Amino acid sequence: MTSGRMRQRVGEVLLVLVLGLVAAARLGSAEVTFTPTEEGFTISFQGETVFSHDANDPIFSIGSGRTNFSELHGNFEIEEEVLQKLPLDAFSLVSQDGASVHVTLTTAEDPNLKVDFYLAEISQNSIDISTVTTNAGAYNRLWVRLWAEAEEQVWGVGEQFSYLNLRGRHYPVWTSEQGVGRDGGVIANASDVDGGAGGEYYTTYFPQASYLSSRRYSLFIDDPRYLVFNFSDASRHEVFLHNHVFHATLLREATLMATVQAVTTALGTQPQLPDWILRGAILGVQQGTEEMLFHYEEAKVAGVDVSGLWIQDWSGSIETMLGHRVYWNWRWNQTYYPDLDLAIETLAQEGVRVLTYINPHLIEGSDMFEEAAAQGFLMTDSEGNAFRQDFGGFLAGTVDLLNPDGFNWYKAEIEKNMIAMGFGGWMADFGEYTRLDMFSAQTNHDAETRHNLLPVAWAHCNRAALEDSGQLGVMVPFMRSGGLGSSGYQVLSWAGDQNVNWAFGDGLPTTIIAALSLAMSGMGVTHFDIGGYTTQAPVLARTKELFLRSAEYAVFTPVMRTHEGNKPESNHQFYSDLDTLLQFARLSKMHTRLLPYTRSLLQDLEATGTPVQRPLFLDFENDPLAFDVEYQYMFGPDLVVAPILYKGVEQGEAYLPGAGVEWVHLWGDGTPVAGGTQQVVSSPIGYPPVFYRKGSPYEALFQEIAVEFGRAGGLAELH
Repeated sequence: MTSGRMRQRVGEVLLVLVLGLVAAARLGSAEVTFTPTEEGFTISFQGETVFSHDANDPIFSIGSGRTNFSELHGNFEIEEEVLQKLPLDAFSLVSQDGASVHVTLTTAEDPNLKVDFYLAEISQNSIDISTVTTNAGAYNRLWVRLWAEAEEQVWGVGEQFSYLNLRGRHYPVWTSEQGVGRDGGVIANASDVDGGAGGEYYTTYFPQASYLSSRRYSLFIDDPRYLVFNFSDASRHEVFLHNHVFHATLLREATLMATVQAVTTALGTQPQLPDWILRGAILGVQQGTEEMLFHYEEAKVAGVDVSGLWIQDWSGSIETMLGHRVYWNWRWNQTYYPDLDLAIETLAQEGVRVLTYINPHLIEGSDMFEEAAAQGFLMTDSEGNAFRQDFGGFLAGTVDLLNPDGFNWYKAEIEKNMIAMGFGGWMADFGEYTRLDMFSAQTNHDAETRHNLLPVAWAHCNRAALEDSGQLGVMVPFMRSGGLGSSGYQVLSWAGDQNVNWAFGDGLPTTIIAALSLAMSGMGVTHFDIGGYTTQAPVLARTKELFLRSAEYAVFTPVMRTHEGNKPESNHQFYSDLDTLLQFARLSKMHTRLLPYTRSLLQDLEATGTPVQRPLFLDFENDPLAFDVEYQYMFGPDLVVAPILYKGVEQGEAYLPGAGVEWVHLWGDGTPVAGGTQQVVSSPIGYPPVFYRKGSPYEALFQEIAVEFGRAGGLAELH
């Protein structure tokens, strides 16, 4: 697919959902059923009500409105004004045949307006839902209501950070910065005063127009423009769209896990990661070749198993109000990193890769900016000039990845400047900043579509560079931005820029919610910055305890990577003292020992669409208590991980799911404990609450890890 067809990507994703669904257990009747009621009708699929209509609570309302989007540093203030809203309360049944239903909806307030509503079976486990509007006129807003149970839970909508269960709240689908602090705390309020960067509980880099319901279905909406899911009503899920038509696909499988597997497979499962990135730790270092190699030798002497060195400032650096920033000209700065090419070759012989950084923006005045601007490969203002956007201390242009020529130029630059250099991978950052007054040479995109599709195009550009160079499965770009369609291009996600603290609004705990919500949205392999990123001393500064608690949790994720943060001198680092180095060395080796198990999880992801990290209830759907656990996760089918998320504690708590299943505390005395119980265990730093399933095929490996990295006699089981 060429980048010029990027506008079609969401529609193509829906087509893939239609044609490429995972085979699952038959669920009895797959009929689409229309049932008249006293006040209206219901429409069901597989015997489950999907829509319920009556004159006082119609499925559809149509109207008009206008929206103002204002942007500053990737944060958007969205002001919505509804000018008109008409309930489509009258209906007539046109046809039904067991495999499809066609209903016409009208309103007395506009006799010329007609909405034809179609539901059609695609397969045993999926239906297509669509509308056609006649005489739409100036209508540009639509409200769609799906029936809901009062106790129903909802998850996903891409990557979320504050809440796993989304019921009771609304969630816009609009990619942006996640915000600093979030949820109205002191840090969020201060960030708002200092530039509107505070964020909200719903702001996210990777929103997606889909959700997963506890009624075992997932709904995907084919519309790249701004929309809002509203889950606040006990009896319905409402979708608000900037459109007068609706098109979606609903998947429903025999279990929640099967539905998630179908979603991941249909959107495109992530490919295998190379062994090197699954072992040891990637060290975030910077400020030149000498400094990079100094920290590598320091870590190696201390016994750290180093898999990679990540140098985000390989292209140069600039100091801004936000701290030490990368110079956005994505070519090797030979002055800042002399002999980097030789270092890459030498380190590769030791099994260590060098990783770097890139984003879709070019700093004003750089040679890449000038080249792209001269050839018309940057997004423009209304007069056709290269758009220069404020990125907090400097101006930069955005590569027009929606334009096939701009896409191919940038792909070639990645191949020439990064792949040919032999880098092991790179952080493919940003993608969320496209303003509505920025224009693309691909003129069939409206402004909202340009904004939400740029992250998809950015993921596609990186993937195309890998595939064209034969480096897929060898080199690893990791991304934070995304939308519907991104997961089929991305090979690894990361959780973005958390605060260097313990806050549940924007600190370490949010990385768990991020991984689990992405897992239920089709992105099955993720990781995070150990210790967080956003620093503003003295209010925000990483402590030794936070760094080590974060690192011990990262052991039980696919990829273990550190980040110095935006103000490294204010943060505790892996190299801050010898004790930290030695503790980190132990954790890095533990991560390496887990590689056979982690590899099996990646193989399962590619083969079946099973996410590597997932909420407990996907594996234990019959355990009602598993649905209430948000800050634990399954690392594959055989490990329950409950990271320590509070400072100053020496014991941890974990819920062990599954009646009839026995679990063994990794650091305990080997005594099995029953599933369906809450366990409190001693958890000094370096020994997070982790339990393995008794009888696991990897039980011997887990026991070896316990002996090699545990304490003699085990840690105390409190109860």
